[in-house]
Amino acid sequence: FDDAIADGVDIISVSFGSGWPEDYLNDPTAIGSFHAMTNGILTSNSAGNTGPYPVTIENYAPWTLTVAASSIDRKFVARMELGNG
Repeated sequence: FDDAIADGVDIISVSFGSGWPEDYLNDPTAIGSFHAMTNGILTSNSAGNTGPYPVTIENYAPWTLTVAASSIDRKFVARMELGNG
């Protein structure tokens, strides 16, 4: 993350997982993406690679965009308000 921030990128795409979700206050990916966010950089993370089992969602820090694939017919909606300030 440090090199990407120093290079002035606009987006960082991260697609890896640890196999077990950590508390995002101790997770190196969450910490790196927090520093990116404070520099105006969006971090897009995969939700994990371990499949459809309980407690397998990773990279869920609130300052990241977490994406996942699904094979169910449910929607998980999150409202977002964009604006200046």
